[in-house]
Amino acid sequence: MLITVKWLEELLGKKLEVERLKRISLNLGLEVEEVTSLAPPDLRIGRIERLTPHPTLGNLTILQVKLNKRLQIVTAAKNVKKGDLVLVGPAGIKFNEQTIKEKNFKGVKSEGVLISEQELGLAESSTGVIILERGKPGALFKDFFDDLVLDMSTTPNRPDWLSVEGIAREMAVGLNINKAVRPAADRLLYASKQTNRRGSFKIEIKNLTGCPRYTARIFNNVEVKESPFWMKWRLHCMGMSHVNNIVDITNIIMLLTGQPLHPFDLDLLKGGIIIRKAKSGEEFTTLEGTKLTLTRDDLIIADDNGPIALAGIIGARCAQITENTKRVLLESAYFDPKYIAHTSRRLGLITEASIRFERGADISAVDKASLRSGELFKRYASAKEQEFLGEGEKGKAVRIKFSLDRLNKILSLALTSDQVKSLLKKIDIQVSGRGKLLARIPHYRRDLRIEEDIYEEVARVFGYMKIPETMPQRWGGRVKIDRMRMYENNVKNYLLGQGYSEAYTLSLTASSRLLKSGFDKFVTIKNPLNERFDALRPTLFFGLLDCVNYNLSKGNRSLRFFEIGNILLPEDPFQERRLGLIVGGEQYPDFWNKRGEVIDYYDAKGIVESIFKLLHIKEIQFTEVTKRGFSQAAAVQLAGKELGFVGCIESTLCKSPYYYAELHLEKILKLITETYYIPPAKYPANTRDLSFLVDIGVEVPRLIEMITEVGGPILEKVILFDYYKGKNLPADKKNLGFRLYFRSPDRTLTDSEVDAFVKRIEEKLSKKVDAKLRKKE
Repeated sequence: MLITVKWLEELLGKKLEVERLKRISLNLGLEVEEVTSLAPPDLRIGRIERLTPHPTLGNLTILQVKLNKRLQIVTAAKNVKKGDLVLVGPAGIKFNEQTIKEKNFKGVKSEGVLISEQELGLAESSTGVIILERGKPGALFKDFFDDLVLDMSTTPNRPDWLSVEGIAREMAVGLNINKAVRPAADRLLYASKQTNRRGSFKIEIKNLTGCPRYTARIFNNVEVKESPFWMKWRLHCMGMSHVNNIVDITNIIMLLTGQPLHPFDLDLLKGGIIIRKAKSGEEFTTLEGTKLTLTRDDLIIADDNGPIALAGIIGARCAQITENTKRVLLESAYFDPKYIAHTSRRLGLITEASIRFERGADISAVDKASLRSGELFKRYASAKEQEFLGEGEKGKAVRIKFSLDRLNKILSLALTSDQVKSLLKKIDIQVSGRGKLLARIPHYRRDLRIEEDIYEEVARVFGYMKIPETMPQRWGGRVKIDRMRMYENNVKNYLLGQGYSEAYTLSLTASSRLLKSGFDKFVTIKNPLNERFDALRPTLFFGLLDCVNYNLSKGNRSLRFFEIGNILLPEDPFQERRLGLIVGGEQYPDFWNKRGEVIDYYDAKGIVESIFKLLHIKEIQFTEVTKRGFSQAAAVQLAGKELGFVGCIESTLCKSPYYYAELHLEKILKLITETYYIPPAKYPANTRDLSFLVDIGVEVPRLIEMITEVGGPILEKVILFDYYKGKNLPADKKNLGFRLYFRSPDRTLTDSEVDAFVKRIEEKLSKKVDAKLRKKE
């Protein structure tokens, strides 16, 4: 937001120091990013006292101009007369990177130049020189007109800061000025009261959601001409171009109040004003001549012929103000931010008006801004107001209840009700009550909606630096531990300790990629940035796969990544927490004596098992499954519930052998039971190594389950220590070696007791899966 120091001084009624303004702004949440001086430093104001024709050059005039002293200046300008205040560049000063020199015109000395709008950067060309409305002969130009411009950084939640009045209100707090912000009495008037005069013109709001308030002020006998110099120069300093007096007045009031306005040539309108949704395919030509095609989602201002403005964004060429305009309809309205944001983004059309409406303009300023513009129309365009029409609501004030005790507790202060009322009154918040207080929020403060907002405002106005530093009070209640987060962190720290790197990947992916990989149900995005990011991820796989492929392209081979994040689904549960990990390459890349040992499928299964062991979840099973994108895969199950999978990635997706596992973290963490203490065993274990010849299709988890059933409580654990198929075995057979640990908690088991269990295990496996126990020869 650009704002001139001179304009702030007019509103606040005092001279301001830039450095102090910068400090105050920062304390109030604003920030002055840059200070620019626009007024040429040595130009002065002069008054023309006498004009005489040049004796030999008929197109030139000799002027006697009063500054601190009288200067003789020769000019070709035809728009000057006696008594005019002009902008003078005396000989010897530097202007536009050149030194102004005395010149001789056929024996007549010229001791300076008069400055034109072109030379000052206000116009591409000009036929005359600048005539000033006010000033003191001999005074510097920058002392009477805008010079220093502040570029202020504003936040999106404070639309009131997109106005000079809004900034001035904040500065008044920092400068401790306890009076209302006021405009300069000679230029920008506050009209004392609204005048309601209805005539034959009609307004119809067909969409009250998009336009809760619309006003039209009609003027006759309008004289469209050049704006006064002060207005042109102020607009220039604020980063806007001047057009004509009518358009410039609406822009100057918008900059002052934050309320956008738009003037229409009333003679170019047919019928009344209608605020409605556009028809699909309806054509619209902007003021600049750009042709647009509208949709049913666009809010427009229309007459009987069609659109005359894109609501809150830009007007149409068919109703623009020209030098032939005699009657003006001045629009001042409030438009819903959602409508403006949608159309502005869809069309890529961002204007000063759309920015203000999109952030949320002040509905209470609609009538005030219209009235103040009308006063300037009368002054600078000789306009006569004919009628005023207003439709819709003017908005309701927001009220917030808050507690004085809670405010003081949060801010570590000891304020009284009267002190709080006094502080908030400085920012137009009226407070009533004692202890339990009620705040009435001004319309322009759209960011204040809950009691904590009020506490923040009190701290801001009181002064953050004045709040005493205190140690936080110890809370005596129980701290609630987030068990899920704790276990999640345990898993994360474990994987980091195993040499894995944590990855953070995008939640967006390509729908085409998902379809190729067999995902037929996923959430798509309506307005994606591009085709690569048009869907929400239903898996963590693709993000981690991209990490691996990127590293492989850079020459990195031994890689271990994991990610804990949410995946998005089109049906309940719509969001699920998952753990994805990807691993491949050498097992020990940093050890010279273990080179060549590569990570395989069983290592990947091992890391999955170790995660469950970390969480004290036992008896998980791996069931072989077919999964698209994986040459080998197994589902991770517990008690018939699938908790994830692990697999070897196909070579078409990844050049080197890499392995991926994805676990349903939320489901797994809910299975965790409280840990309890088990004392060390008092009696030794009795072990047996059993080797079975089974069909190739028999699964290991099934065999372990049957062995455990027979072993009962004295079978402590079963591990697979050997797996063999191939030479010396039939093609449809495999050999599995199991080590069984038998132990009793209250005595030492005898060999005969254990042999009896082994016999029963042999019989059951033989009966169920035709397993043959291989005995030592």
